[in-house]
Amino acid sequence: MNKIALIADDSSTVRKFVSFALKSMGIEVVAASDGIDALEKLSTESFDLVITDLNMPHLDGYELISSIREIKDYEEVPIIILSSESGEEDRSKGFSVGANSYMVKPFDAKKLQYEVSKFLSE
Repeated sequence: MNKIALIADDSSTVRKFVSFALKSMGIEVVAASDGIDALEKLSTESFDLVITDLNMPHLDGYELISSIREIKDYEEVPIIILSSESGEEDRSKGFSVGANSYMVKPFDAKKLQYEVSKFLSE
């Protein structure tokens, strides 16, 4: 069965890089340009994993994660934060709103794939 991941990041470069890394693992990827876009996609499709940036226009990553956790079908879906924010305060806040993992940009594909595999192993 194919796994589907939602990537929310306002950088098209990051979205492409993450998509490439996940597709090479056989994971289908849907990209969202911000938190609002991500929430709209969450309402129309079913996802096995969400990867989100924190700093996005319209709805930031913290608000997105909080909103996702309020959706019954997504209470348990793994959420990985992928952010340039490396401070302990950001990390703590990310976990407190419901993230399962926190990665700091820049990152490499292997590390991302390893992190994703912890949540989407068959």
